[in-house]
Amino acid sequence: MEWILSKPLESEANIRDYEQKYGIELPSRLIALIREHNGGRPRPNVFDTRVTKERVAKSLLSFNPSSIDNIWDTTANMRQRLPHDYYPFMIDQFGNYICLYYDPLLDVPAVVFWDEEAQTEEEITSSFDEYLDVFYEPVI
Repeated sequence: MEWILSKPLESEANIRDYEQKYGIELPSRLIALIREHNGGRPRPNVFDTRVTKERVAKSLLSFNPSSIDNIWDTTANMRQRLPHDYYPFMIDQFGNYICLYYDPLLDVPAVVFWDEEAQTEEEITSSFDEYLDVFYEPVI
């Protein structure tokens, strides 16, 4: 998998501060991805949910507060619309989000697609590690 248009992470503390603010522990592979490809766009960028085929991921939310699509503003703005244990980490081209879902009964967060207009979720994978393997090039 390639990543384009990544932006340098302004501070490692931004990741820890986010985890502390929301009382969560981000998956280690997501942290590694943020360190290398903060705000980046995946290639390929197409994935399926358990319900829908060919969703398209636009980019990782940036952990730099000064970036336009940053995780800080997005999480704060979405707290009233997202289910309680959902934390966005990617956005698609239509303003929908790919989120971590921290089910209190499970050890690792699942990855879900949040349809902002319909206010519904679709499961993608049961862990972030699995999520990185779902991207593909669509068959034309």
